[in-house]
Amino acid sequence: MEPPGPLVSLVWLLAFLSPLLATGCAAVFYARYCRRRTDGDHCLRGPAYALILLACALVAYPLGVQLGISRACPAAGNLCGLAGFFVTGPAASSLAILLVASILTGALFKTRP
Repeated sequence: MEPPGPLVSLVWLLAFLSPLLATGCAAVFYARYCRRRTDGDHCLRGPAYALILLACALVAYPLGVQLGISRACPAAGNLCGLAGFFVTGPAASSLAILLVASILTGALFKTRP
């Protein structure tokens, strides 16, 4: 069995680090959201925002792991479950963070005043 190519290693590394990148993007979305709001009463508080994103990431991670295991195991051999835990699980978690953060802060669409 030959070792994986450099592209496969790069994809694994990026997928594993993607939740950190998504968290950074979510922090930028929240900072822009708070700057756009003039009244503090209608602004989503930081701890509530963080807990919502954490809950969505925790729900998406097992779904991504299950999807990765079901996709990789018929063809990948003995260590097929690692693809779910290190690639699709973190990728699903980071996609959930980005999607929910952009919906909560209005980053992808203009909100009405």
